[in-house]
Amino acid sequence: MKYLVIPEEKIELERYQEKGADSFIFGLENYSVNYPEISLKEIEELSKKHSLWIALNKNIRNEELDNLEMILEELSSFPIEGVLFYDLSVLSIVQRKKLSLSLVWHQTHMVTNYQTCNYYFDKGVSYGIVSNEITLEEILEMKKHTKMKLMVQVFGYPVVSHSRRNLVTNYFKDIKKESEKDLYTLTEKNPDSLLIKESHAGTTILFGKPMNGTRVLYDLLEQGIEYAILDMRNLKEEIGIQILEIYQTIRKTFSTSSREEKEQIINQTVELVGDYTNFFYKKTIYKVKRGDSNEKRNN
Repeated sequence: MKYLVIPEEKIELERYQEKGADSFIFGLENYSVNYPEISLKEIEELSKKHSLWIALNKNIRNEELDNLEMILEELSSFPIEGVLFYDLSVLSIVQRKKLSLSLVWHQTHMVTNYQTCNYYFDKGVSYGIVSNEITLEEILEMKKHTKMKLMVQVFGYPVVSHSRRNLVTNYFKDIKKESEKDLYTLTEKNPDSLLIKESHAGTTILFGKPMNGTRVLYDLLEQGIEYAILDMRNLKEEIGIQILEIYQTIRKTFSTSSREEKEQIINQTVELVGDYTNFFYKKTIYKVKRGDSNEKRNN
């Protein structure tokens, strides 16, 4: 398994790489959503020293298509690992131009089943970032039935939703005040409250606690999941470094560690960031049983 790190800033790359980060994910400026953004020039320079994945994961407007084509052609000349895409125009251009770019299907809440993974794999898409809303059991089922290499976020604040609207700007405009921060808490008195962040691409809503997927990581390693994503943003750098050091230990010892040793390591991360595991062990969709439905109608 390789660890893909989303850093807060590009100045952190050397430290993370020393502690076990295999690659880094950045967004291309003005063409990504919820990623730290860098320019084409910075991508060219950083890719000479670091393994990079580049996100072009926003909805593309018609008037941006010509520029997008030039961007993809230029990216294909850099030694990057691949491109994360949301809009199918990226896939279309790469296919039509026969560009030497590895593609990552990254439609946020849509990467949920192996049949669609297989469809995109047959179209030439080698990787997929799994939705944050499905369970560990469902992820392992996907792994069992697809040749697509899967990327699973195991650490960091999970994205709840994204809107192209400037919700923060509109709110402060309505109350006739100026926005003073980059990140807001929906309800400061509630420790589990959502986090709200606005950028040029719109407004992203994050869950108020960082996901701690350490326990899940053991299962993913044992079942051969290819990539784990660690989002280090909105955390103190030292916390990210400590988590990465622990995860490096897990990667080296997971097959030989006893149950007690695994629990000790898991507890170390719980002390750092808590034990929130997102939806790995909790389904998000519940079907109404036929009996319950009939009973409700009869009443």
